[in-house]
Amino acid sequence: MESSSAAVQPALTHDETGTLIGQTMGLVAVTAGLFALGAYLGRDLSYGWGWVLYIASLACLIGLNVVAQRSEQMAVTLLFGFGVLIGLATAPTISYYASTDPKIVWQAGG
Repeated sequence: MESSSAAVQPALTHDETGTLIGQTMGLVAVTAGLFALGAYLGRDLSYGWGWVLYIASLACLIGLNVVAQRSEQMAVTLLFGFGVLIGLATAPTISYYASTDPKIVWQAGG
């Protein structure tokens, strides 16, 4: 018979669930805002930089996965860094579409 080293967590109460969802949605909102900031700041970047920044954002996600159980502050920092980097990485593409047909960008944003 095998034993598992993972401890079973007790079920969350209704209040704890609401708090957890609120915190999660707050982190999502801040990350989305940082994505928008990165996309605005990187609107004049070349496509080559976009690829480099995509790789850097992937590194942030891998790092986030590694440190998530060890340090909450580091995990949040990497999440926010991911938001900025992915915004910077997609900025050249968004800029291209905005210069070609801005209506497409407005529809996608909506």
